[in-house]
Amino acid sequence: MSRKLTAAGALAALLTLLGWGLPSSAQGQVVFSDDFNSYSPAPQYNWVPPANWTAPGPGTVDLIGAGTPYDFFPGNGLYVDLDGSNHLPGTLQTIQSFGPGTYTLSFDLGGNARGDVDKTTVITLGNFTASLTLASGAPLLLQTFSFTTTGGLLAFSDLPGGNQTMGNILDNVTLSTSVVPEPSPWSMIAVGGVGLLGIMHRKKRRTA
Repeated sequence: MSRKLTAAGALAALLTLLGWGLPSSAQGQVVFSDDFNSYSPAPQYNWVPPANWTAPGPGTVDLIGAGTPYDFFPGNGLYVDLDGSNHLPGTLQTIQSFGPGTYTLSFDLGGNARGDVDKTTVITLGNFTASLTLASGAPLLLQTFSFTTTGGLLAFSDLPGGNQTMGNILDNVTLSTSVVPEPSPWSMIAVGGVGLLGIMHRKKRRTA
Protein backbone atom coordinates (compact mmCIF):
# COMPACT_ATOMS: atom_id res chain seq x y z
CA MET A 1 0.00 0.00 0.00
CA SER A 2 2.69 2.48 1.03
CA ARG A 3 4.70 1.77 -2.12
CA LYS A 4 1.70 2.45 -4.34
CA LEU A 5 0.98 5.71 -2.52
CA THR A 6 4.61 6.74 -2.72
CA ALA A 7 4.76 6.01 -6.45
CA ALA A 8 1.53 7.89 -7.10
CA GLY A 9 2.75 10.84 -5.05
CA ALA A 10 6.03 10.91 -6.92
CA LEU A 11 4.25 10.83 -10.26
CA ALA A 12 1.92 13.65 -9.18
CA ALA A 13 4.93 15.72 -8.17
CA LEU A 14 6.57 14.95 -11.53
CA LEU A 15 3.48 16.09 -13.42
CA THR A 16 3.38 19.33 -11.45
CA LEU A 17 7.09 19.93 -11.99
CA LEU A 18 6.88 19.28 -15.71
CA GLY A 19 3.81 21.49 -16.18
CA TRP A 20 1.12 18.92 -16.88
CA GLY A 21 -1.19 20.02 -19.67
CA LEU A 22 0.67 23.23 -20.51
CA PRO A 23 0.55 24.08 -24.22
CA SER A 24 3.68 24.43 -26.29
CA SER A 25 5.11 27.89 -26.95
CA ALA A 26 3.98 27.85 -30.61
CA GLN A 27 2.33 31.09 -31.65
CA GLY A 28 0.44 32.34 -34.66
CA GLN A 29 2.25 34.08 -37.52
CA VAL A 30 1.35 37.59 -38.66
CA VAL A 31 0.38 37.38 -42.34
CA PHE A 32 -0.78 40.98 -42.82
CA SER A 33 -0.31 44.24 -40.93
CA ASP A 34 -0.88 47.91 -41.75
CA ASP A 35 -1.13 50.99 -39.52
CA PHE A 36 -1.52 53.40 -42.51
CA ASN A 37 1.32 55.60 -41.29
CA SER A 38 3.56 54.86 -44.28
CA TYR A 39 1.19 56.59 -46.70
CA SER A 40 1.85 60.28 -47.10
CA PRO A 41 1.15 63.06 -47.65
CA ALA A 42 -2.30 63.26 -46.10
CA PRO A 43 -5.11 64.12 -46.27
CA GLN A 44 -5.93 62.18 -49.40
CA TYR A 45 -9.59 62.35 -50.35
CA ASN A 46 -11.03 59.51 -52.43
CA TRP A 47 -7.77 57.76 -51.59
CA VAL A 48 -6.24 55.31 -54.07
CA PRO A 49 -3.91 53.15 -51.92
CA PRO A 50 -0.46 52.68 -53.52
CA ALA A 51 0.09 49.33 -51.77
CA ASN A 52 -1.60 46.63 -49.66
CA TRP A 53 -5.17 47.77 -50.36
CA THR A 54 -7.67 48.65 -53.03
CA ALA A 55 -10.81 50.77 -52.75
CA PRO A 56 -12.93 48.93 -55.32
CA GLY A 57 -15.89 51.32 -55.35
CA PRO A 58 -18.27 52.62 -56.28
CA GLY A 59 -17.71 54.34 -52.95
CA THR A 60 -14.34 55.70 -51.82
CA VAL A 61 -12.32 56.10 -48.62
CA ASP A 62 -10.24 59.01 -47.28
CA LEU A 63 -6.77 58.91 -45.68
CA ILE A 64 -6.81 61.37 -42.78
CA GLY A 65 -5.33 61.84 -39.31
CA ALA A 66 -2.15 63.44 -37.98
CA GLY A 67 -1.17 66.67 -39.72
CA THR A 68 -4.57 67.05 -41.42
CA PRO A 69 -7.65 69.14 -40.54
CA TYR A 70 -9.38 65.84 -39.69
CA ASP A 71 -7.32 64.40 -36.86
CA PHE A 72 -10.23 63.04 -34.83
CA PHE A 73 -8.08 60.70 -32.72
CA PRO A 74 -4.82 62.54 -31.92
CA GLY A 75 -1.81 60.37 -31.22
CA ASN A 76 -2.85 57.62 -33.63
CA GLY A 77 -1.03 58.81 -36.75
CA LEU A 78 -2.88 58.32 -40.03
CA TYR A 79 -6.06 56.29 -40.41
CA VAL A 80 -8.89 55.66 -42.87
CA ASP A 81 -12.34 57.23 -43.05
CA LEU A 82 -14.44 54.42 -44.54
CA ASP A 83 -16.81 56.90 -46.21
CA GLY A 84 -14.77 58.91 -48.70
CA SER A 85 -15.66 62.14 -50.44
CA ASN A 86 -17.80 60.97 -53.37
CA HIS A 87 -20.95 60.60 -51.20
CA LEU A 88 -21.07 56.80 -51.42
CA PRO A 89 -20.23 54.28 -48.67
CA GLY A 90 -16.68 53.01 -49.11
CA THR A 91 -14.87 49.68 -49.04
CA LEU A 92 -11.22 49.04 -48.23
CA GLN A 93 -10.04 45.62 -49.45
CA THR A 94 -6.68 43.87 -49.32
CA ILE A 95 -4.79 43.09 -52.50
CA GLN A 96 -3.47 39.95 -50.85
CA SER A 97 -5.72 36.90 -50.74
CA PHE A 98 -5.54 34.60 -47.72
CA GLY A 99 -5.93 30.84 -47.81
CA PRO A 100 -8.43 28.72 -45.91
CA GLY A 101 -7.67 28.39 -42.23
CA THR A 102 -8.12 29.76 -38.75
CA TYR A 103 -7.14 33.38 -38.16
CA THR A 104 -7.13 36.10 -35.53
CA LEU A 105 -8.00 39.56 -36.85
CA SER A 106 -7.43 42.72 -34.83
CA PHE A 107 -8.01 46.36 -35.75
CA ASP A 108 -8.97 49.69 -34.23
CA LEU A 109 -12.38 51.09 -35.13
CA GLY A 110 -13.89 54.40 -34.02
CA GLY A 111 -17.03 56.39 -34.73
CA ASN A 112 -17.32 59.03 -37.45
CA ALA A 113 -16.56 61.76 -34.85
CA ARG A 114 -18.62 64.42 -36.66
CA GLY A 115 -22.04 64.09 -35.11
CA ASP A 116 -23.58 61.99 -37.86
CA VAL A 117 -25.84 58.98 -37.36
CA ASP A 118 -24.60 55.60 -36.14
CA LYS A 119 -22.52 53.86 -38.80
CA THR A 120 -22.15 50.12 -39.43
CA THR A 121 -18.92 48.57 -40.69
CA VAL A 122 -19.01 45.06 -42.15
CA ILE A 123 -15.85 42.94 -42.03
CA THR A 124 -15.46 39.97 -44.37
CA LEU A 125 -12.85 37.35 -45.23
CA GLY A 126 -14.20 34.48 -47.31
CA ASN A 127 -17.26 33.08 -45.52
CA PHE A 128 -16.44 34.99 -42.32
CA THR A 129 -18.62 38.05 -41.75
CA ALA A 130 -18.94 40.37 -38.77
CA SER A 131 -20.47 43.80 -38.31
CA LEU A 132 -19.96 46.62 -35.82
CA THR A 133 -22.31 49.58 -35.37
CA LEU A 134 -20.77 52.61 -33.69
CA ALA A 135 -22.16 55.93 -32.51
CA SER A 136 -20.51 59.06 -33.82
CA GLY A 137 -18.63 59.65 -30.55
CA ALA A 138 -17.39 56.07 -30.13
CA PRO A 139 -13.65 56.06 -29.30
CA LEU A 140 -11.04 54.34 -31.42
CA LEU A 141 -10.90 50.93 -29.74
CA LEU A 142 -9.26 47.58 -30.42
CA GLN A 143 -11.54 44.93 -31.93
CA THR A 144 -10.50 41.25 -32.15
CA PHE A 145 -12.11 38.30 -33.93
CA SER A 146 -10.91 34.68 -34.17
CA PHE A 147 -12.52 32.59 -36.90
CA THR A 148 -12.13 29.81 -39.44
CA THR A 149 -12.71 30.77 -43.06
CA THR A 150 -12.71 29.41 -46.58
CA GLY A 151 -10.20 32.14 -47.44
CA GLY A 152 -10.22 35.16 -49.71
CA LEU A 153 -9.74 38.92 -49.49
CA LEU A 154 -10.08 40.87 -46.25
CA ALA A 155 -12.50 43.80 -46.60
CA PHE A 156 -13.95 46.58 -44.45
CA SER A 157 -17.12 48.21 -45.80
CA ASP A 158 -19.38 50.91 -44.38
CA LEU A 159 -23.09 50.47 -44.96
CA PRO A 160 -25.28 53.30 -46.34
CA GLY A 161 -26.69 55.75 -43.87
CA GLY A 162 -26.56 59.41 -42.97
CA ASN A 163 -23.93 61.66 -44.51
CA GLN A 164 -21.88 59.41 -46.78
CA THR A 165 -18.76 61.55 -46.43
CA MET A 166 -18.53 60.67 -42.72
CA GLY A 167 -17.66 57.05 -42.03
CA ASN A 168 -16.27 54.96 -39.22
CA ILE A 169 -12.52 55.28 -38.67
CA LEU A 170 -10.21 52.29 -39.28
CA ASP A 171 -6.63 51.85 -38.06
CA ASN A 172 -3.98 49.25 -37.11
CA VAL A 173 -5.14 46.17 -39.00
CA THR A 174 -3.36 42.89 -38.18
CA LEU A 175 -4.21 39.38 -39.39
CA SER A 176 -2.48 36.36 -37.87
CA THR A 177 -2.79 32.63 -38.27
CA SER A 178 -4.16 30.87 -35.18
CA VAL A 179 -2.29 27.90 -33.75
CA VAL A 180 -4.09 25.16 -31.83
CA PRO A 181 -2.07 24.47 -28.65
CA GLU A 182 -0.36 21.09 -28.55
CA PRO A 183 0.76 19.17 -25.44
CA SER A 184 4.35 19.90 -24.51
CA PRO A 185 6.91 17.05 -24.96
CA TRP A 186 7.26 16.74 -21.20
CA SER A 187 3.51 16.32 -20.80
CA MET A 188 3.61 13.54 -23.39
CA ILE A 189 6.33 11.80 -21.36
CA ALA A 190 4.25 12.22 -18.21
CA VAL A 191 1.26 10.60 -19.92
CA GLY A 192 3.46 7.67 -20.83
CA GLY A 193 4.54 7.47 -17.21
CA VAL A 194 0.95 7.18 -16.05
CA GLY A 195 0.32 4.34 -18.48
CA LEU A 196 3.52 2.55 -17.45
CA LEU A 197 2.63 2.82 -13.78
CA GLY A 198 -0.78 1.29 -14.46
CA ILE A 199 0.73 -1.65 -16.39
CA MET A 200 3.27 -2.35 -13.65
CA HIS A 201 0.57 -2.25 -10.98
CA ARG A 202 -1.64 -4.71 -12.90
CA LYS A 203 1.26 -7.11 -13.43
CA LYS A 204 2.13 -7.00 -9.73
CA ARG A 205 -1.46 -7.87 -8.79
CA ARG A 206 -1.50 -10.85 -11.18
CA THR A 207 1.72 -12.31 -9.76
CA ALA A 208 0.74 -11.77 -6.12
